[in-house]
Amino acid sequence: MPFEGLTEKLQAAMKKLTGRGKLSESDVKDAAREIRLALLEADVNFLVAREFIKKVTERCVGAEITKSLTPAQQVVKVVNEELTQLMGGVNSRLTWSSAPPSTYMLCGLQGAGKTTFAGKLAKYLKSQGKKPLIVACDIYRPAAIKQLQIVAESVKVPVFEKGTQNPVQTAQESIGHAKYYGYDTVIIDTAGRLQIDEALMDELLSIKNAVRPQEILLTVDAMIGQESVNVADTFNKKLGIDGVILTKLDGDARGGARRSARSGCAAPRASWSG
Repeated sequence: MPFEGLTEKLQAAMKKLTGRGKLSESDVKDAAREIRLALLEADVNFLVAREFIKKVTERCVGAEITKSLTPAQQVVKVVNEELTQLMGGVNSRLTWSSAPPSTYMLCGLQGAGKTTFAGKLAKYLKSQGKKPLIVACDIYRPAAIKQLQIVAESVKVPVFEKGTQNPVQTAQESIGHAKYYGYDTVIIDTAGRLQIDEALMDELLSIKNAVRPQEILLTVDAMIGQESVNVADTFNKKLGIDGVILTKLDGDARGGARRSARSGCAAPRASWSG
């Protein structure tokens, strides 16, 4: 699993501090060096790792140990708190629109798992008592609409599709369709695209402006590692990302994408794993 190796290395760094009554600057720097290496080996972006170590070191240097904590436990406490903050700090949930339907727009690179996650999200919404509709806005990938229909059928959710019609128009028409037929949540599955493809990025912006989604969720493949920073940063600057979905966590990824992607977005309200 992606976090096992990182966990073992962090635990090893903590053990070296056992038995000391006060943390010296040298002690903290030695531990920080090992933690930084562990983060880099886990494919965390080096800028993210550097900022993380800076914060941990500043909090730990010269820190007096409380009666109930050993030095190792004190560092573990600080590292845990900073990791939690790096990963978002709070367990946020999806937000709902005061005037249905609540619209969720999925975006990301090709092959990141948006279509599969659209089905998972629809299933989750159904479990919350919602009536979701999935919208097919990928007109570029062969058989993309058919794949989405198969995924949607597996969770018993309908798909709104207009073939190769302009995706912006399809997204816009889906909102009227949802209102007319009583669907209170709409999931827009957009085509995967590189963040450097200006035309396709502009298309996403047009969809956003046309439907004004409640949340825009960026889907990130866990296996791309620290490149997730650049992906998240570009999509966030263009669209304003509300949440990040990390997919394919059952693969051989090293886990760095989770921490890196979170740092690439200004302030996403939700962070999902798929």
